[in-house]
Amino acid sequence: MDWNAEQLARAALRLPAADRARLTEALLVSLKAEDTTWGAEWLAEAERRGNAADADPTRVRPAAAVFAALRERFRAESDPVQ
Repeated sequence: MDWNAEQLARAALRLPAADRARLTEALLVSLKAEDTTWGAEWLAEAERRGNAADADPTRVRPAAAVFAALRERFRAESDPVQ
């Protein structure tokens, strides 16, 4: 069977969520395998962020505080009463 991308996408969207997630992961992994620059770009970004944090430590927040704020934010957004 010869499928084009649009037909394949329509068929994939009819899959159960777990199967769509597995398919998405497989497609993303295949793209990462083709793009060898993403690793170097992420390392450069991590270096840039590390240097920025070293230059101004007052702008750095502990991970626990960041995650707590995110949990609170998403809890508030999903609460229809608020």
